[in-house]
Amino acid sequence: MPEPTDHLDVTELVRQFKASRETFEKAFDTFVDARPGELTRFKALAFRRQKQEPLELGSARDKADVRVALEHAKEHGFLGELCSAAGATLFTASPEGGGGVVMAVALTADGAARQGAQITFEAIINDAERFRDPDEVNAGLMRAQRCTCRVVVRQGARRIRGTGFLIGPRLVLTNWHVVQSLLEQLPPAEAAAAGLATAEAWRAKENSAAAVSVEFDFTARAAQAGGVTHISASSDWLVAASRSEGSEHANDENTGVPWPDDVAAFEPFDDFAVLEIAEPVGLDRRFYDIIEEEPPLPRGNMVLLHHPGEYSMRLSYGSFDVAPAFAKLLGGTPARTSARVLHNANSIGGSSGGPCLDFDMRPVALHQAGVEFGEDADIADETGKPLRKAVINIAIPLRRVRQKAGKAIQARMGDLRALKPILSNGDPLIGRGELQEAIAEARAGKVKILIVRSDTAGDGKPYRAVGKSFSKRILKEHLDASQHDVVEMSAASLLQDAFKSAGAILDAVSRGLSASLPPIDSMALPGDRQSTEINDIVARVAVELKDRLVAAAGGRTLWIVIDDLEKHSLPDTSTRALLDFLYAEVSAAPSLRLVLVGLADVDLPSLQGIRAKRLDKPLTHLDSGRVALWVGHRVDGRFALPDAAYECLAGVVTSVASSRVSETFSMTQAVAAIVKNDLDPHLKKRMGL
Repeated sequence: MPEPTDHLDVTELVRQFKASRETFEKAFDTFVDARPGELTRFKALAFRRQKQEPLELGSARDKADVRVALEHAKEHGFLGELCSAAGATLFTASPEGGGGVVMAVALTADGAARQGAQITFEAIINDAERFRDPDEVNAGLMRAQRCTCRVVVRQGARRIRGTGFLIGPRLVLTNWHVVQSLLEQLPPAEAAAAGLATAEAWRAKENSAAAVSVEFDFTARAAQAGGVTHISASSDWLVAASRSEGSEHANDENTGVPWPDDVAAFEPFDDFAVLEIAEPVGLDRRFYDIIEEEPPLPRGNMVLLHHPGEYSMRLSYGSFDVAPAFAKLLGGTPARTSARVLHNANSIGGSSGGPCLDFDMRPVALHQAGVEFGEDADIADETGKPLRKAVINIAIPLRRVRQKAGKAIQARMGDLRALKPILSNGDPLIGRGELQEAIAEARAGKVKILIVRSDTAGDGKPYRAVGKSFSKRILKEHLDASQHDVVEMSAASLLQDAFKSAGAILDAVSRGLSASLPPIDSMALPGDRQSTEINDIVARVAVELKDRLVAAAGGRTLWIVIDDLEKHSLPDTSTRALLDFLYAEVSAAPSLRLVLVGLADVDLPSLQGIRAKRLDKPLTHLDSGRVALWVGHRVDGRFALPDAAYECLAGVVTSVASSRVSETFSMTQAVAAIVKNDLDPHLKKRMGL
């Protein structure tokens, strides 16, 4: 058989084009990047074409850009190979061509084998579906299960239930109508000041955080075994919201709101709410980052993951390609609005806010409501009234959420997208998620002071080997040396008066820098720091110290790490007053950060109201749970591995480690050694690294 040919009709291929713009770009760029020579990627070709012939966003523009790319592929001799490899995904069959789609043939470097690859047609029942790797589908479904949660709103004795899913380390996306009872409209002046349209102008009611929580792992097995994970909302829990239009339940007996005559009425309203929860579980569960990567359009077959009624997590299959009788609800085919999409996956009350995934297990929409209803379901609500089954549903494309709330989500989420499982020398970084999150927040300036707590043993002495040096190493690993300067010093240098302590800090930054401090009378700072005059002097010293630290930082961020505070507790002298003033000065200086390692009294009055983050003890025991989470971070979804497998691997590691513990080799050291020398090499091999 002949090799794939480049004598193909580009016009016909464009007419048969069926994939999303994103799918085509990925396939096209894969071939461009793999070939020698100066070939141009899809976005650059599209940008060049748009400058010459501007077109509005939409199908016409997409096809024009695809045409230019296909012509580029034909000119450079890889159009045939592109169609052989990805034809089934990119193109439908020609009506005159006998049915089927362009055949998807895996290309090979073997010349003889390539003789069997040709542009041909194959009988495919559903040309909107491609052949999928079962490992990828399994891994995607496991990830979706870990990311999906039940949302619970308590209103007295009543509990409102919905579904949500992670879109950030601490952020959960659900429907506005699920948490509506805890929200109030912003006054017009505040909404205008915040630049919020009427539909998005909401705030959480005072003291409402205690009424909302989420439940992960609410599956049948976990519910029976007591393994459900309950997490409360953060105090400032509402990140962004947009109310519903109101007619989505138009044919449900519970509402009399008519369906709009013009579906453009949906445009300002998106029925979503982004909640912040108290723990960064998204770092362990791998949240869906709808900001970094634009979600695909909701098309074709789909899956709804949800918590219907009182059921544990359930999965419903359906399609976004609904019957014409239902398509009229959105103005026909194609729909006359991008604000909503219809689907026919089964749902009942409690399903609101569930992720709608395509068959590649990527979230594409937020399930919102049933639109038309049939017979009753086989379960009832809390009043005993049977819940009705929807025969057609409506959902919010995630692109809408990204468009409306992208800035608010990004601002609250920060730049920490995943935990670092391995340090630069190959040592495993197990646990320490709270520290990594805190460093990311400090790096972005959300907090300015990090306090790593200390603890003492029964004899009153500080614990040894609690990983303080490892904490400082983690700090350096997360900071780019071209932008950040980390200076370490011991609290032992700060046992004198405020002026000498300020000089010690400056000399730690740069030897001799203390000479730049304006001198003061050594008798002006006696041991007693209660005098108002002394406090005025110390306050001036703190300002001078801050100014010199800012100057020393230059264009970088300067991190002052004061260690050994558990060993050298500062006496109640002018040095203590200096630090009290310095906390506020650092908090106000964009280029300064302060890290206090070993501080026992983390609730000092001078730290109240300051942008500081208090962390737990540097290290607790490395148990199998932390090792299991580390395995999850390490494989990062590269292959399907159920939670039970993580737990099994971690159990083996901790069991073997316990046999290696001695007076000079702790359990923590033993676990780290086994993970580095035995477990990680096998994971790397399995991942192809």
